[in-house]
Amino acid sequence: MLLFFSGSEDKGPACYQVSDEQARTFVKNDYLQRMKRWDNDVQLLGTEIPKITWEKIERSLTDVEDEKTLLVPFKAEGPEGKRMYYGMYHCEEGYVEYAND
Repeated sequence: MLLFFSGSEDKGPACYQVSDEQARTFVKNDYLQRMKRWDNDVQLLGTEIPKITWEKIERSLTDVEDEKTLLVPFKAEGPEGKRMYYGMYHCEEGYVEYAND
């Protein structure tokens, strides 16, 4: 499993204030920017702009206001292959870490 870190100076809202659509948009924009520098992933997928398919975002049911990170799983697919990613969106801090299979 590989981890990738992406930071931003912009501060965001608390995770409970972020819709799934907003979280996916943030992760997608960040991922597509970083993908340009991930040569191994570009080679594996065969493109810098893969098709993205989203999985379900699991949210805390008990400590909604204390949730600091949303796990945003998605599959990226290109002409040469596909890869599963897990974007860990740190809402208030405004950055994403990535892991993949």
